Amino acid sequence: MHDQVIGLVMFAASAALWIFPMATHDGAKDAQVNEAVVGGILMFVVGLRIYRGSTWRSDAVIGLAGLWMIASPYVLGLQNAAVDNGSRVLDIAVGVVLVVTSLISLLIMRADRRARGADAAP
Repeated sequence: MHDQVIGLVMFAASAALWIFPMATHDGAKDAQVNEAVVGGILMFVVGLRIYRGSTWRSDAVIGLAGLWMIASPYVLGLQNAAVDNGSRVLDIAVGVVLVVTSLISLLIMRADRRARGADAAP
């Protein structure tokens, strides 16, 4: 059950990252391209995660993408690319949601694995 709930939150964050910049056309093009590429990749990975179930690899990819989204406004800003405040807030908020949900999912998988191990022990 937790896979679907966490996956839905991840999918909503990925969709917001992918759709919002294209719908508003706000901000710099560099930031929009970054958001579209990362959002598309995340929607694919999260879709597989929802369909097949979570694995530590999918959660690691989602967590790393979340960390990139937190860091990307500053990295792009260092490269003299204009980053709009709205894009910065969206990137950081989505990044935090993705990192937190991937950590929660990893902790739940670890607890499930321990519970199965305790049930199997005589």
